[in-house]
Amino acid sequence: MNKSYLISVVLPVYNVEKYVRETIDTILNQTIQDFEIIVIDDCSTDNTLPIIKSIKDDRIRIIEKLTNKGLIDSLNIGFKEAKGTFIARMDGDDKNAPNRFEKQLKILQENPDIKACGCWLQCFGASSKIIKHKEYHEEIQAQLLLGNSMSLGATMLNRAAYQNYSFSESKIHAEDYDFWTKSAWDSKMYNIQEVLYRYRVHENQVSSLYKDVQKAQDIDIKLNLYHKIDYDKKEFPDSFLKKLLFSNKNISVVESKQFFKWLHQITQINKTQKVFGNKALIDVVAIIKRKFVFELFFTNARVGIDYNKRKQILKTLPFSEKIFVLNKKMKQYFKIFFNKTSKV
Repeated sequence: MNKSYLISVVLPVYNVEKYVRETIDTILNQTIQDFEIIVIDDCSTDNTLPIIKSIKDDRIRIIEKLTNKGLIDSLNIGFKEAKGTFIARMDGDDKNAPNRFEKQLKILQENPDIKACGCWLQCFGASSKIIKHKEYHEEIQAQLLLGNSMSLGATMLNRAAYQNYSFSESKIHAEDYDFWTKSAWDSKMYNIQEVLYRYRVHENQVSSLYKDVQKAQDIDIKLNLYHKIDYDKKEFPDSFLKKLLFSNKNISVVESKQFFKWLHQITQINKTQKVFGNKALIDVVAIIKRKFVFELFFTNARVGIDYNKRKQILKTLPFSEKIFVLNKKMKQYFKIFFNKTSKV
């Protein structure tokens, strides 16, 4: 009879011989020891499998795929094979803090309404930044409009809550982002405000090799999220949103004015519809506004916008954004002025 475990660690691997021993060690050295490790090997061509097989621990179960079908297939196999009350995700080139499982398990067990618990990530290798995800569910949910606000590889989930969800083959290289956008209205999420996961950054990972594919997938996912709000999609078609939100194309004064009208409309409709938490959505819209205005007036990110057009667009901006632009322009002017006078 197979032993049952509290946690099933789902660990897809492919050609990670340089890192996988260290990765598995950070699992085996957890302060919580009631787990199994389900390794799904996607037909590695290096020494990944021999290295894993050399680790003598009965809790390690290896599934060797017969054909290379990619990460999404491995994830679906791993989630199907998991029998623990909780699933902890892990990637084959990353590391855990020793108390990661203990802290995430505590959140899930003491707060049964929370179904997924993530954390902050410390990048290492080619980057040293800290990825700080928002803490509470409504914040995480609204932040999905900006990007992936929960790192699946660093997350522990209540298995039963996600048993009807799978990873979509149509969302290759954005499967985790898509997973959260599908489930975020059924299952509550939480991020521990502490680094419990170390995320290796190197040139051979998916996020480095497939940036253009990921960007295209991200746009589709974000548009589908906006579609949850019942704004006027004839007045504001997807083509308009793609141009204003996700491109560097030249825009007209009228289009800029329409963009702010759309942002106002979605916040007003959401107050009644309650797709997102009101405050959380307002905070996200504020970020979108400021990013749009900053790129327009302080960078050359959008092509074909000359001085005269910027002046015309400035007149149509919401008051808070006008003040932002004018204040920043004044600071730039005085900085240039004082630099010149100091050299005289």
